[in-house]
Amino acid sequence: MIMLFVGRLVWIKGVDKLIRAMPQILQKIPNAKLVVVGLGDMQDYLEGLVRNLHLEDVVKFRFEFIPEEERIAHYAACDGATFPSLYEPFGIVTLEAMSMEKPVVVGVAGTSGMREIVSISGSNQCGFHINPNDPSDIAWGIISSIKDPKKRLQYGRNGRERVLDLFSWDEAAKSTIERYTELVNQKKAQGSST
Repeated sequence: MIMLFVGRLVWIKGVDKLIRAMPQILQKIPNAKLVVVGLGDMQDYLEGLVRNLHLEDVVKFRFEFIPEEERIAHYAACDGATFPSLYEPFGIVTLEAMSMEKPVVVGVAGTSGMREIVSISGSNQCGFHINPNDPSDIAWGIISSIKDPKKRLQYGRNGRERVLDLFSWDEAAKSTIERYTELVNQKKAQGSST
């Protein structure tokens, strides 16, 4: 089972907590692997953390920025994606993973645009919200997202549908036009009341 993280390797992205979650994940999913793709100030620290936790065979790094085609190949090869950010205004990587029919586990402490992106219940569930400060909660989310093959596939299908329904360029344009129309109408109403 392969989990994927793509992003900047900085403290706010929570990669260190994700790595700290791996021993708990391995207890439930012994064949779990984590692939970390990105660049950032934490590279040396993360490599040391993996060595200290004896996870060299479990956590694999690709310290580089990769083009879109390679990101797509990484998403296609993984079983799920995890983005335990402490703060994330939007989270395009979450949409990328969902569009590739992968279940997602996302951090939702504080300000997180991923809270609205990822549906966590009902018939359209596509992933799990976790506390990005808690490796045990991250482990729970990952285990829950990938342990059942049927649910994993359903979460992935639901995620893709959600992206196509709510986050396409057409939907973004429509939403922007609606918001501007709303603001113009409010301004007109304020002008006519004075």
